[in-house]
Amino acid sequence: MEFAAIAVLVNYSIYIAPALLFFALWFLLTPANAAGLRIAILLAGFVLMRDAMTPLGIWAPSATMQIAFHQDPLVLTGLGLASLIIGFGLIKMLPDLAASLNSFRNGPAMGTMVGFVAGAAVALPLLLLNGLNVDHFAQVPWMLGMIILAYGGNALEEVLFRGFLQGYLETLTSPLRAALTSGVAFAACHSFLAFTVTQIGWPILAFTLVEGVICALVRMRYGLIPAILTHGTAILLISVPMGTT
Repeated sequence: MEFAAIAVLVNYSIYIAPALLFFALWFLLTPANAAGLRIAILLAGFVLMRDAMTPLGIWAPSATMQIAFHQDPLVLTGLGLASLIIGFGLIKMLPDLAASLNSFRNGPAMGTMVGFVAGAAVALPLLLLNGLNVDHFAQVPWMLGMIILAYGGNALEEVLFRGFLQGYLETLTSPLRAALTSGVAFAACHSFLAFTVTQIGWPILAFTLVEGVICALVRMRYGLIPAILTHGTAILLISVPMGTT
């Protein structure tokens, strides 16, 4: 199983490497004072990384927004850890963009609780729609891998959307408008997934708009880490192993 997981991860890396190289060159050629454009380039590169996983069979959303992920927990673990490494790397390499991340606001205890509760609230309508099937929770290796991917993978996404983008926008406008813009941008950046990669359409945009705005409001009030917990919890609760949907 280890060799199969490595093959999946290597194939994915090779598949996206040429495009990522161009994004990296674009980013490096962009002046350091063009913060908005640099953030947009990072977001576009992330969208490529995320959406390329669907045609490669690593993850796929359904029309009712139940998300199927690869059955191999080592694939999930590898992707989650890689996302964490990339996220930490960006924070260290780009201190100007990371200056307003704000890990916690109003205390870590309250922020942690709000993050988990808000994530469950995002997932609840979909759990009611799809029915609560908890069989996959008993698949301990898969579940552990999914936990790492849900929180690690979405940590990178939140660093980009709620950390870099929302933090930058807060220097230009009110915190509420920055949060709403971040949420709408998050949904807009799922358009390719919705209309070209999967052809599922508006359900993806509707879900990601709600999810994005809630994560953005959580970040505005409680900080980035609670927003990561919100996003990760929501995805974890609506995820199932591939082949079970």
